[in-house]
Amino acid sequence: MIELRDCTLFRGLDERTAAAIAQVFVRARFEPGEVLFHEGSDGNALVVVLEGLLELTQRGSSGEIHLADVQPGRVLGLTSLVDPGPRTASLRALDEGEVAVLDRATFHTLWKAQGDAAAKLHLQLARVAVEDLRSADRKLAELLEEPVQPRLSGEAAEIWPSLAHRALSS
Repeated sequence: MIELRDCTLFRGLDERTAAAIAQVFVRARFEPGEVLFHEGSDGNALVVVLEGLLELTQRGSSGEIHLADVQPGRVLGLTSLVDPGPRTASLRALDEGEVAVLDRATFHTLWKAQGDAAAKLHLQLARVAVEDLRSADRKLAELLEEPVQPRLSGEAAEIWPSLAHRALSS
């Protein structure tokens, strides 16, 4: 199990500010198979994984798509603190563990009550969001460099060679 103050969200914060912010998070335990949030539900909280393994999934045309394994230290739901839009994925526990949660209402209360700590947290949220965007950009670039056939499965993989041949010959 990691400590909340060891995650990227707290990187660079002085000890006093980190302690003040950590106090407003609520810890919650989860069991294997438990869904912490559903795709399409209103985003209302940031989640920091402290212990256990979870998975992000998304509905696809042929069923559920596994997006990523989520390990301790990962921060999810950054935009939920400022935008109540729908969640873009579901988060489900693969084993038991613990998360720390900061809901939007508490974040706004922190912002009003402790301007300096909240401003520093806001900057850290922006940094984590930028790291996530860079990671997603790298993953997209890797996918675009991969040949198409290894990513295909089932019937699509079987007919790919003939489709590719037809496309190249025309």
